Amino acid sequence: MSIPLHCLAYAVCPRFYDQNYLQKPAPGGTLRRAPNQDVEVMTGVLKAFERIADNKEEEKVIREQLNDFIMKKGFFALESVQADAASMEPIEWWCSYGSETPELAEVVKRVLSQPISSSSAERIWGTYQFIHNAKRNKLNAANADKLVFIHSNLCLQSRFTESYKSGPNAMWDAHPEDSTI
Repeated sequence: MSIPLHCLAYAVCPRFYDQNYLQKPAPGGTLRRAPNQDVEVMTGVLKAFERIADNKEEEKVIREQLNDFIMKKGFFALESVQADAASMEPIEWWCSYGSETPELAEVVKRVLSQPISSSSAERIWGTYQFIHNAKRNKLNAANADKLVFIHSNLCLQSRFTESYKSGPNAMWDAHPEDSTI
């Protein structure tokens, strides 16, 4: 893993610290290790904290709270909390049990809420190609970026109009408020 946010998402997933999970062999027959036992993962986690934290003090607080989570201190030591780690989705687990480490829980929720596909980026690239086509190729990058931003925001705003919800394009979004697939 070379992307810091991927390392962080892996390191804060409570399922990967569950003893039952760690005792099962990984695909290929090798022994599983907790994320904190992998130098590459923890290096990525520290890099992610450097980028996410506003200052050194906040970074230190988040690192200390991560240590409490990894070492299963305080609230994380409860049997019911550990049992739910194996069965709950990570973001739900952090929403339920992250109250003792609020700064880390906030970071975790932001990281785990990231989209896992490139569809949003591809949508932006498609908009860019629409705006910067052969007829309008004299646009410089800054103006093209501004037009893409405006076009994307106008599309988002139109979703909240009455004509979008009840007009001829009402079924374009099956469930616009539902973010799950």
